[in-house]
Amino acid sequence: MGAPGLDESLRIFCAKDAERYAANLFRESFNARFPVPRDNVLLVPTPPEDWRQFVATYRWPDGNEETVGFLNWIRHRDAYLGGGMCVQKTFYRRLPREQFAECQRRGGIAQLLLEASFRELDDCVAWFGYCGDKRALAVDLRAGFQVTRHPFVVVKWREDLPPSKQAELVDAVAAVGPF
Repeated sequence: MGAPGLDESLRIFCAKDAERYAANLFRESFNARFPVPRDNVLLVPTPPEDWRQFVATYRWPDGNEETVGFLNWIRHRDAYLGGGMCVQKTFYRRLPREQFAECQRRGGIAQLLLEASFRELDDCVAWFGYCGDKRALAVDLRAGFQVTRHPFVVVKWREDLPPSKQAELVDAVAAVGPF
């Protein structure tokens, strides 16, 4: 019997307490403290109830589970602001060959996190990212984001809005600053 498929080993979910899963991964990736849901994080209100944190865990053949990805979203107006996306650096080279090929074919853990969150966070007109990393931007573009006229701000439209409404929302999100 061969190794299980990726879907049998990988679990992506929205966690109420993502810190217990992803604090170490976040610190390793950004050399920063984990973004615990709280108010006054950005220039706009960020009450804890507006936060959605997605975690990717992988169960190894020996039964051990490891956090391999994280993505943070904060609700703002009719959109979600995404940031803090990270993937465990050594994960891919440790995967069984068949699962590595499948994960690569599906875009990798970051793209799988984005796609799972899009399915769940469907009460918005758009998802925004603040991206300054070339590899992360490549993932965002594969996942359907578009660059905007604002440096680092990318958007994926869920609803078809008139161009004037799109521009208004993009400008409002850009005014938030880094998220």
